[in-house]
Amino acid sequence: MKNYLNKELIAKVGAIYEETPYDNPCTGSEIFLVFIFNKKDVKVYEKLISTCGKESVNGIGTYNWTLLCNKKIKIDFIPEQTKGTYAEHLFLELRDKQLVGRITHLNGKVLEYIFNEKMK
Repeated sequence: MKNYLNKELIAKVGAIYEETPYDNPCTGSEIFLVFIFNKKDVKVYEKLISTCGKESVNGIGTYNWTLLCNKKIKIDFIPEQTKGTYAEHLFLELRDKQLVGRITHLNGKVLEYIFNEKMK
């Protein structure tokens, strides 16, 4: 886990597209879930990047975290803060030197995402 401390770790977890009656290249957004781990806590937020390149950030919170002996990562989320976000049904683990997240989506499907260090 030391390799991930103080780095912005990001994965694309969703997309939103809006249909319009006219051609508008700015009606979609990609949704990214972002973690910044320190030794004791982790900052969590969602970043939306529109198809026009405009970024907006939805801060979720900063939480204590623990690396368990089975390589699972326990984050002490506050349910009221994660409700309706991609962090709401998230499970993290270290697997093969990668940070892997599993998210249970509203349709019941569980998808895996690999969180990589954001390149500058």
